[in-house]
Amino acid sequence: MHDSNQRIATAAPAPPTTAEIVVGVPSCNHAGTVALVLRTAQTGLGEFGSGQSSLLVSADTQSSDGTREQVRGLRAENPLLRELGPTERAAGAASPGVEVRELRMILEQALQMRARACLVLDASLTSMAPDWVAQLVRPVLDEQFDMVVPCFARHKLDGGISNGIVYPLTRALYGKRVRQALGGVFALSSRLVERFLARRVWDIEVSALGTDARAMTEAICGEYAVCQVFLGPAEHAGSGSSLDLSSILAGVMGSVFDEMNRNVAFWQKVRGSQPVRWFGTPVEMGGNPPPVDAHKMWESFRLGCRTLQDVWAAVLPPATLLALKYLARDDAAGAGLADDLWARIVYDFALGYRLAVMNRGHLLRALTPLYLGWLASFVHEVGAAPAQDVERRVQQLSMVYEAQKPYLISRWRWPDRFNP
Repeated sequence: MHDSNQRIATAAPAPPTTAEIVVGVPSCNHAGTVALVLRTAQTGLGEFGSGQSSLLVSADTQSSDGTREQVRGLRAENPLLRELGPTERAAGAASPGVEVRELRMILEQALQMRARACLVLDASLTSMAPDWVAQLVRPVLDEQFDMVVPCFARHKLDGGISNGIVYPLTRALYGKRVRQALGGVFALSSRLVERFLARRVWDIEVSALGTDARAMTEAICGEYAVCQVFLGPAEHAGSGSSLDLSSILAGVMGSVFDEMNRNVAFWQKVRGSQPVRWFGTPVEMGGNPPPVDAHKMWESFRLGCRTLQDVWAAVLPPATLLALKYLARDDAAGAGLADDLWARIVYDFALGYRLAVMNRGHLLRALTPLYLGWLASFVHEVGAAPAQDVERRVQQLSMVYEAQKPYLISRWRWPDRFNP
């Protein structure tokens, strides 16, 4: 028996000292999904089929729900899985979302292993396919791209915050047409990993969404090569169940506006936008899309027009407030918030956030009825249109954001001239 155990111990593979690909999964209280993501990533590495050495890494410092126990169970199946984090659980309750230090540990591991590519995956995914690994990593290894971001398949009216705000805004600001800038999944080249660590870009505390926004803006503002890959749908455990729309919108926009403040010297010089190279083929969504109640959205907008005038007046010019007052007289069937008006509203809120005209959380939540008014208009216009027409409409809106950018720059440079 002793000899048998000795032979098994001898046969176990030694941990690698270098790896061309490092796949990292930062986690915090993801006991229900982390094992699935890690197993799928391991399968994907095994199917890669090009002979590259690889390392799978789990990074976790705060979980209190059994996530790390799940990872340790997987290590018995895969001794090449490396676990990063303290030996003992930190005191106190774990905070939700992925923390900055987990991501930093993964990047440090990739640098230590001299990896050519580092892939970061979202521990909450329930729909990941093994071939995502190759699709995300190949542009780094074979095409010398520095950052690869996915474009997940969605039903045509899904992703309203991305369609109406994040994509048009980031495209106008930074001049790159990255369709889904915030997704929790991305691949990085070794030189971009080195830049992130050398510049200590996450030393200022940011949220989970903030890490995605910061990674993207660092890559673009540093003039690194960015591309995007079509993937299947990204389904997440408990997605949308714990936060209301106002909290989600405030979290997303806080991250985007923080990056605006941090990179103002870059984006004020950018005019227009450039396409970003695609890889793969768009994935069609099956099944019926979730129902969308445009009437209810418009009524929320009208309620906001009656109850939030004082709040909006701290941010929006009188002409905009007057236009919203007239719009609120229409019913849902006649809803129509014009693109140029909507773009200026988003820009006005960005300036209000920068100037901290009120508590920033309250300010961002006050954007919710306005967003619902835009979304109701959008659904009323394209709800019956095919998916490709919906996408064309988003691109049209994005061009209006670009056309309105001089308004943002003028307000940003000389806010006193435009005070409400």
